[in-house]
Amino acid sequence: MFKNPVVKDGIKALAIFLLPFVLYINIYLPHDLNNQFWKLYQEKFFNTNFESLAYVELTYWYLTFLFLIWLKNVKRKHFYGVIFILTALITNIITFPFPDYITEIKLYWLSFPLVHLTILYLKKDFLNTIGINHQVNPINIILITMGILYICTRLEIFPYSTKELNLGFTIIGSYGFYNLNIFHLVVIIKIYGCIAFLIWFLTEKKWWRYAILSPILLLVNQFYNSISYYHEEDIVDEFELYQSGPLLFILLIALLLLGQAADHQERIKAFLKLQYQHIEHAVEQRFGKRQQRIEEKKQRLATKKDLSKAELAALKKELEEELKKLT
Repeated sequence: MFKNPVVKDGIKALAIFLLPFVLYINIYLPHDLNNQFWKLYQEKFFNTNFESLAYVELTYWYLTFLFLIWLKNVKRKHFYGVIFILTALITNIITFPFPDYITEIKLYWLSFPLVHLTILYLKKDFLNTIGINHQVNPINIILITMGILYICTRLEIFPYSTKELNLGFTIIGSYGFYNLNIFHLVVIIKIYGCIAFLIWFLTEKKWWRYAILSPILLLVNQFYNSISYYHEEDIVDEFELYQSGPLLFILLIALLLLGQAADHQERIKAFLKLQYQHIEHAVEQRFGKRQQRIEEKKQRLATKKDLSKAELAALKKELEEELKKLT
C-alpha cells in the first residue's frame, strides 16, 4: 500500500503508542445496562455488571492487538513464545463472558499449539528443526511462561474467599480487591505485560521500538496506582493518562523526530540508489557500444578471406586500440 517503508513503520509506531489508550474507554461506559438482552445474559451466563465485563475484555483486546503487531515483526526464534501468548489471550477473550464453559473452551484453544508441538516431536528431524529455528532459548521460555500465566488469570487458582497469600518470606494481600483471584485478574496481569513488552523493546532494533515504551509506561503506572490506592476500590485504571501525560508527550515528540530522521535517511538511500542506476546504465551504454564495435572487428577478422594484408594489419591495430580503451 505504501511504497515508503518509513510510512509503514510510522503507522505501526502510532498503533503501538495509542492502543493502550483503548482501555480508558471503560471510564465513559455505564456501570450496567437496563436492557432485556443484557439481563438475559446475566441470568443465563454471567451475573456481572457491564462496566467490569467491558474493562476485562478491553484489556485482553488491546493486549491481543499489540502482540499481533509483535508477531508480524517477531524474530523467528521467538515465534512460538509470542504465538503462545496470543493463543492464551484469544482464549481469555472468548471464555471470560462465558465462565461456565471456561474449561472446555480453553482446552479447545490450547490444543492448537499442543498439537503443533506433538507433530513436530513425531517428525524424525524434530531436534534438528528446533535447533535450526533456535526455538529453545531463554526468551522463548519466558514468553511461554507469560502465556501460561495469562491463562491462569481466568482460572480460579486461589480459594474463592482468599485475601492473602503467604509465600513464607512475604505475604501478598489482595489490596482492597474482593479476593486474590480478582487481584490477579486486574493487577498482576499488568506485570506479565510489562515483562513481555520489555523483551519486545530490547529485542527490536528498528526506530519505532520506542513506541513500545507507551504500553510499558502505562502498565507500570496502572500497577503502582492499583496497589497504592487500594482503599479506593472503585478507582482502577482511570488517571494514568493524565499522570503519564508529560512523559507520553515527550515520547510522542521523540517518535516524530525519529520518524523524520528515518524518512530523511530513506530519501538519501533512494537518491543514491537512483544515481547508482543512472551510472550503471551510462557505463553499460558506453562499454556496450565499444563491445559492439570490437565484435564487429572480430567478425571481420574471422572472415579475412576478402581482406588484403594491409587491411588486415590495420583492422588488427584498430582492434588492439579498442581493447586498450576498454581496459
